[in-house]
Amino acid sequence: MRINKRKIPRGSSFVLKSSIFEEALQSAGITTDTHLYHSNNSRSLFAASFSPPNPYVGYERFFVTAGIVPSAEAEAARQFVASQVIPQFIAWASSILAEPQTSPIRRAHQHFSPDISTYTPSTAT
Repeated sequence: MRINKRKIPRGSSFVLKSSIFEEALQSAGITTDTHLYHSNNSRSLFAASFSPPNPYVGYERFFVTAGIVPSAEAEAARQFVASQVIPQFIAWASSILAEPQTSPIRRAHQHFSPDISTYTPSTAT
């Protein structure tokens, strides 16, 4: 897994710990090249995409972006992401990888946005 972190404003924290995400990928047996971008975006907790091989890059990749939250909400947000969002992502990624290499699903770009409708810092714990 490749990890990129941006500088974030003071009083903010990343919503996802890289080690937790990497462990989830390993536990699920997902070995596909994955790029994790820790963004300084506070409007999106988590988003991902799947890219099939193309003429410039001959292998499949997942691109994952995890945002920031106010530091006071970080623990609750991390718990929510670990218990709700990561399992949704793993299920989505696994469903793509379960398709045959020749499947139209696996040969096209796919996008993932988790259901975060139940997220609020007070309900995340």
